Amino acid sequence: MNKKLPVSHWFNDDLFDESLLKGFLLVVGVSCLILVSLNLLAEYYIIAFIETMLLILTVVVWFLPRQWHFYRWVVFFYVSFIFSGILIAVALSPLFSGRQVWVLIFPMSAYLMLGRRIAVWLSGVCLALVAIILYLRFYEPHGIQLVSVVINLVFAYLFLWGLTHSAEKIHKKMLATLTVVASTDPLTGLANRRNMIAKYEQQFKAAKKNGDGLAVVLIDLDHFKRVNDNYGHDIGDAVLVDFAERLRAHEGDSEQLFRLGGEEFCVLMSVSKSKAWAVSFCQYIHDTPFRFNGHDICYTASIGVSSSNEDGGDFKHLYSIADQRLYKAKNSGRNCVVLEG
Repeated sequence: MNKKLPVSHWFNDDLFDESLLKGFLLVVGVSCLILVSLNLLAEYYIIAFIETMLLILTVVVWFLPRQWHFYRWVVFFYVSFIFSGILIAVALSPLFSGRQVWVLIFPMSAYLMLGRRIAVWLSGVCLALVAIILYLRFYEPHGIQLVSVVINLVFAYLFLWGLTHSAEKIHKKMLATLTVVASTDPLTGLANRRNMIAKYEQQFKAAKKNGDGLAVVLIDLDHFKRVNDNYGHDIGDAVLVDFAERLRAHEGDSEQLFRLGGEEFCVLMSVSKSKAWAVSFCQYIHDTPFRFNGHDICYTASIGVSSSNEDGGDFKHLYSIADQRLYKAKNSGRNCVVLEG
């Protein structure tokens, strides 16, 4: 069975790039093994030596930790070594040896390993050097045939560069779209629990900078099963959408609103306004029925609130405290807010 790329790779640009890099290194390594053997048999010892050195460097880059301070410089040296080896092979080989086709790995290898900006000038310089070498060595004996070879190389090079660049842009757009889809509740349009911890850390730092704390407000719609049983699941979904709209209307920053699943929601907000907001919002839900197709659908909510000022700044602990207070609100008759205890 073929091994599939883990899902996490598609949502992590660095992991995805590393997978592409490992694939490239694997191809280079296997190619070096084959070419070293062939060139030794053909007694091209200089080329075989260069390919052996490339094989060693490929193994080094494979196992080199990407977090290392000098990693980028090692990769730059590695790519430069590949390009230098290709230039030497082109300079020492007959025109129709086929080694010139290795020029075509310039755009993709440079792009994958060094990024677009460095790849543009490095691969461009190398292609220009190849054209100069071919002209100096072969123009006089081959003339128009050499021009044909160079033109084909240039067009193939440009095609591969455009293909690589387009694939990278499409991947970036797909990654951004998939990230939004994966972190958004499809029914209400609110964020889901996938990125709630990351959002909490961002909001917590901002609140501390402003001299405030951050509160976790957990909200659960009371007896929501009765809504589904009495009116049907379609209207139950409409109630959830209505509730999400009410959250947006009462808390302007939509990045702080989350649907955790079912009828449970979460709001991250500053401690200074959380208690008054929770009480006011709970009362608003009670006093304002949801009107749908001529029916007034009344529902209420239970709310539990925890704050970093009183309960500590760890998200999991704050969430647990808010969850306990939410259930305390439900056990106290529902349609109320529990702020402490």
